[in-house]
Amino acid sequence: MNNATPKTVWHIGGEDVRLRIPLLLALRERGFHVGAVGSEDGVDFAVHDIPYFRYTLKREINPVADLYTRSQLFHLFTKYQPDIVHGFDTKPAIIAPVIAKKAKVPGIVRTITGMGYIFSSNSPLALALRPIYCHLQGKASAAGITVFQNPDDRQYFHEHGMVQNGCDDLVLGSGIDVEKFINDCPKPEVLANLRQELGLEGQLVVTMIARLVVAKGVREYLDAASMVRRLVKNVKFLLIGSLSSEGRQAVSIQEIQQKADDICYLGSRNDIGALLSLSDIFVLPSYYREGVPRVLLEAGAMKLPLITTNMPGCKEVVRDGWNGLLIPARNGKILATAIMQLLKSKEQRILMGNRSSLHIKENFCLKKVADSYTNIYYRALGAMHL
Repeated sequence: MNNATPKTVWHIGGEDVRLRIPLLLALRERGFHVGAVGSEDGVDFAVHDIPYFRYTLKREINPVADLYTRSQLFHLFTKYQPDIVHGFDTKPAIIAPVIAKKAKVPGIVRTITGMGYIFSSNSPLALALRPIYCHLQGKASAAGITVFQNPDDRQYFHEHGMVQNGCDDLVLGSGIDVEKFINDCPKPEVLANLRQELGLEGQLVVTMIARLVVAKGVREYLDAASMVRRLVKNVKFLLIGSLSSEGRQAVSIQEIQQKADDICYLGSRNDIGALLSLSDIFVLPSYYREGVPRVLLEAGAMKLPLITTNMPGCKEVVRDGWNGLLIPARNGKILATAIMQLLKSKEQRILMGNRSSLHIKENFCLKKVADSYTNIYYRALGAMHL
């Protein structure tokens, strides 16, 4: 470890910046002072004694609100003078680097956690926004080091001149502390009570966890559940995730309720590990242009076979036929067929689940990600990390 004065790293995110806490704690173990800026209340940061600053961040396009966001960040950066600013998610990864450069922050890093709605949809609005997106990403890339979570996004940025050679890196995901995630799961008696509460006794359980937007594949999951339930009676489909306010991209509660006979919708939950423990198969039919979906890592860590799409980010977690199945996007019928395949073979589910756990531990563990970012931060500061 570098023996110089400890450097201060701030992670800049949005309404779920708390998901960076494990990585921040790992960085603190490596000698950094850490802090975070986000749009949520920040209660979780106080528990870990991590300095937290709240700012205004609107998910939708809102130039007036974005100007206020920029002003708030500039004030925070100039007042507290962090050594390294690291932006995550779409807007923070565009705005934070530019403002950090203006505020003369020495080290600037950003992570592209997928390319989102603009590259998941072919709607007129999405197509119109792509040139703007590319322009803004190019400006942000010029401010520091851009980190990609999958090779496809990295290749797209290079092909379209949105990042310069030598100013980027690849880190698969944000890391997961596999042992802690498993150990935090409830005891068997608590799981037994939860199984009874949800009516899962004697049932094979298929689970999907996602924000309820169209591009996450929610509708395909609803359709697949109906198809499978017509053929298999001892199967329960769980859907977990928060409702979205993203207009036409949102899947409404009314649409889900129409499938109430086939789907058990649990809303947003804080006992994800427990629910995965009760599951037999995990499904994420997303075509949202993910970075690397955390839920796939968590499900894999819990020794579940995974069914997901052959899309950037998702295909990094699943090796088709080895620890799960890769399917085409936007196809509920093929999804149903894949689910049926795994429902029919307990041996295949167990084998694939064990491989998932091994794959996550070897390639997506928190230690590996924290070590990678430690080196990237010193690189961003122009120092040699020893």
